Amino acid sequence: MSGDRGVDITGHTADGQALVVQCKRFAPHISVTSPDVQKFLGTAKVLHKAEIALYVATCQFTRDALDLCAEGGITALHRGLLEAWSAGEALRVLQ
Repeated sequence: MSGDRGVDITGHTADGQALVVQCKRFAPHISVTSPDVQKFLGTAKVLHKAEIALYVATCQFTRDALDLCAEGGITALHRGLLEAWSAGEALRVLQ
């Protein structure tokens, strides 16, 4: 969507923390890369001043992308976690 300032969902948690979510629907053979995460990191933290940032994807993340997520305070929700969650497993990453 044009004008979304680089995120798909914005909001606040129950305790008032700023939350942003980026959602990507990629084919399973595609991976979220470090440049993808770099772009979101800047958008989430600088433009939106997010305290909580989630990058949700229907594919895997490269090792570099996961490392950058960890360094930048972004929670990465990849295909495997989404599949487990949809099968009824608790999504620990959001607890």
